[in-house]
Amino acid sequence: MSGRVVGVDMGGETARVIVGRLRKGAFEIEDGAVVGAEDVGVALAGMGAKGAALYVGVTGKDMILRTTQVPPVPEWQLAELMQFEIDDVEEQSGDSLSADWGLLGGAAAFSDDDMALLALVRNSLIDERTDDLAADGFKVKAFTPNAVALHNACVATDGGEGTVMVAFLGGRNTDIALVRDGELLFARNLSGGGDLFTDAIASSFKVDTAKAEAVKKKIGVLARPGEALAGQQGAVARALEGGLRQVTGMLQSSLLLCRTQLKARDIALDRVLLCGPGASLPGLDEALTRTLDVPVERFDPCAGYVVGDAEILEQRGPDFAVAAGLAMMGALPGAERFEILSDAARRGRRLREKTLWLVLAGVLVVAYLGLYAWSAREGYNVARADLVKLRREVESRQADVRGYERATVEVAALASKLDRIEQATAPGSGVVTVLSLLGELLPEELWVTSARTVREIDADFGHGTERRPLVIIEGRGKELSRNLADAVTELTMALRARPAVAAVVPKFTTDSRGDFVFELRLDMSLFPDEPGDDDEDDVGADDAAEGEA
Repeated sequence: MSGRVVGVDMGGETARVIVGRLRKGAFEIEDGAVVGAEDVGVALAGMGAKGAALYVGVTGKDMILRTTQVPPVPEWQLAELMQFEIDDVEEQSGDSLSADWGLLGGAAAFSDDDMALLALVRNSLIDERTDDLAADGFKVKAFTPNAVALHNACVATDGGEGTVMVAFLGGRNTDIALVRDGELLFARNLSGGGDLFTDAIASSFKVDTAKAEAVKKKIGVLARPGEALAGQQGAVARALEGGLRQVTGMLQSSLLLCRTQLKARDIALDRVLLCGPGASLPGLDEALTRTLDVPVERFDPCAGYVVGDAEILEQRGPDFAVAAGLAMMGALPGAERFEILSDAARRGRRLREKTLWLVLAGVLVVAYLGLYAWSAREGYNVARADLVKLRREVESRQADVRGYERATVEVAALASKLDRIEQATAPGSGVVTVLSLLGELLPEELWVTSARTVREIDADFGHGTERRPLVIIEGRGKELSRNLADAVTELTMALRARPAVAAVVPKFTTDSRGDFVFELRLDMSLFPDEPGDDDEDDVGADDAAEGEA
């Protein structure tokens, strides 16, 4: 091994690469570059990174991040619980998945139970990227969520004191890590990043995306309070306000989701660290400071760590935050490790950690027994007794397996009975449950005009051909101190957080009389479908778009 560690932030068209190592207890960045996504292996060979431990980041629709509440249990039992979650998601998605998980250390202060972060990635993606790099002579050590890499970069270079949100705006995706006193509190990835600003310009000026991107890079800036930008730059600045509102909504909804999942409404941000190529828009940090009402600053984890001839341009260090965090995870002891492996790598690790040692132990036992058989009859008899004992243990384990299979059949039968109970009771109980929740959660700007229950197939929930019990709530609103769409979004988030509600699809608009009306469709199934590639919690941008439609 060369001692080097490589972090690769893989985007759609480009990749950012950091080559680093631990030298005399300190992390150093030896090289860094922006390369084509298809040329990573060639670029690494040119950097002299052969033999380095290679960590590749994953984000967007290629990955599912789930936060799950689990009781405090031994590690082996936690592994079984997580495997049940993985099997469930794999069955729902229809894809073969690889996964890793870890406990959220920052969540311990808010609950007696543990909170586990589960990351799942399609095996097809892992195999594709592993094979591409292997063709150039590089072996992937592991795949890691970008949000976990951001946590490691924050703790290693900033310390992460207080409650800190690290937000990486890529082109098409945004990755968020919430850190509390150096511990990971929450992680999330969302669709939409710097392209939100490009799309805002394209929409305002009726130009294509390439032209809008060129305009953004050339004259794009967010005006300070009281600053009047003249001419074309002023028009572009006004167009960029739409993208700013969307980015603000994503960050605010992430904090709200964290509070909801941890049942800790008093969590408040101390500051926000902003990074990524999508965050390079001039004035964005100051604008977010105003909209979020907390200090927002540019985060450069590369500053002070670059040695040699690393090709990290001045002021572009924040673009490499994910790649640097991946390299730091591989190099620094005590880093938060999420290592999602390919099937081949998983088999190799299992061989090294378990099977190989068992084989070696078996060889030693056979040699030991052979020596005793050759040297003395007494030793031979002892060996035979040991063999009988081992056979009995095997038979005992096989009996345990048969008992487990019988228990599995019984669980399936009970699940079928529960499903039949749901078919009989879910519609009526669903209405009662929803009305009770609305009495508790309905914002003061909104009121309900009707509630009814139906059992039907609804494509919004991904039900396929199965009829599900739905409760449909209709209502109106009157604006008081905030936008009514935000009130509907808040209500939707609160309902989704309740275990009795499987899923919620909101709709809202303005009727012909100019009155604000909304509709909530709630799936009250006992056995809801799992989400697909998209995170069902990403309501901020999606609900706003549906309301505008």
